[in-house]
Amino acid sequence: MEIKNRISELLGLLTNGLFDRGPIFELAFLSVFSEQSTYIFGRSGSGKNIIAKRLVQAFRDPNVLTFGKRQQEIPDEFNDYQIVLFQGFDSKSPICSSFVNIALQEKAGRSLLMISKDRPEVALNRAGVGDQILFVLSLPEVYSVDALHHLLKENLDVKNLAVPAELQISKEEQEAWLKEIQEVELSDESLNMITQIAEACNENHIYVSIQKWLAFGLITKTIAYFNGRTKTNITDTFFLGTPIWIRRAQNESVTASFKENLALWLKKKNPVFSDSDLSLNQIKLEVERTLHANGDVYDTVLFNGVECIQYSITVAGESVPLYAPASYIGTNEEFNPFNELKQKEKRVICSFMGDNVCRISIDSFAKRSGLRAKVNTEAGKTFEPFAKLPARILRINDEEKIIKNKQKLEKLKELILLTVEKNANALVEFKDLYKDVKANRHNLFLNKDYFNYIQEAIQTEFAEISEQIKVLKTLQDSLIQKQ
Repeated sequence: MEIKNRISELLGLLTNGLFDRGPIFELAFLSVFSEQSTYIFGRSGSGKNIIAKRLVQAFRDPNVLTFGKRQQEIPDEFNDYQIVLFQGFDSKSPICSSFVNIALQEKAGRSLLMISKDRPEVALNRAGVGDQILFVLSLPEVYSVDALHHLLKENLDVKNLAVPAELQISKEEQEAWLKEIQEVELSDESLNMITQIAEACNENHIYVSIQKWLAFGLITKTIAYFNGRTKTNITDTFFLGTPIWIRRAQNESVTASFKENLALWLKKKNPVFSDSDLSLNQIKLEVERTLHANGDVYDTVLFNGVECIQYSITVAGESVPLYAPASYIGTNEEFNPFNELKQKEKRVICSFMGDNVCRISIDSFAKRSGLRAKVNTEAGKTFEPFAKLPARILRINDEEKIIKNKQKLEKLKELILLTVEKNANALVEFKDLYKDVKANRHNLFLNKDYFNYIQEAIQTEFAEISEQIKVLKTLQDSLIQKQ
């Protein structure tokens, strides 16, 4: 039996009846298999001891050292044990904390599993081992209604479970597989996700030891290996965005950062999309200007590095100059003109209304106090109509201006054609990306929430790019008609 099929059957058997707790069990299994340390927290009756028992049953004849609530002596040699299990870990007990520290310090080919009803942020820090535990897994305090209904209806016996020996993992197999896992290639996208999470931890002052990062890399490779791959991919890192950290605040900040990094990964997959919104808006504006362009030459001044129409208006008894960029002539777009300080005057809104007559509206407070008043330098909520002033025409149907308009029209058509081609290529890339991600839908240890998040994000961006192509082709048709 192939390793993937075998692990799939093993996990299916061991997670049967662990409603709402399957993903937690899978993370614990990865940790125990890769000989890491795990802390499972849950209230009485939450299922933590059942999970611990089933984790042990995943292995064939494991040599398990179990510490219960009763005081007992720690053995002189730890290396003979495959799993060290602390049931009912009590950080208030000096002996218990001492045992855990010794087990971590003398780690050699051994998994450490701690079960407790003490909250991890208190228990682990009190024991002084918080930075050495790979996964901190908290069980939900309740079963969902659907899970409880299923449990009662089928009358499942979640405590007694027999695992066939042919599915269990022997010590020899574990050692051999771990050697092969070390040879799995950590892809650039997986490495980038891990390093980006590391940066987020640094920014949020979350200390993570180098040993822990190495263990995260090993878990990523293990997931790929159990899925029959020799190289990791983005889905193998999804566990990093789950609540595996000690404190709630840490879980929230890392989870939020992980989603942001997924979105960033998606944009890097297709840089065309990252700036397509801005480009489309610019193209729309250029098309509108081109469609309304005429051969008239206007009286302009070069102001703030921009060719502008200068207007002089009187507000609250003061004469104030305004400078409206001539590029807006013929458009219906609203804009803020420049003031005499070469800044955009946000208390004034202008529009040429598709012609060469500028409509000017002024903020109601500024209209009474004046635009030079030191108070109320920002615009309010109400703008009142003030004036409609024409641009002064110097020459009508200027031949040189007409030639420039035609040249601009041809360049704009070429730009739109190129943009359509880029977006069409983007659609092909996103379609392939969707197929690549979808191919992982049956992967073991796959976090379904992040998988669905990526699939939906790709579909959304695909639809947006398709819509942009439609808009661009409409703009293209309008330019052709202009000729």
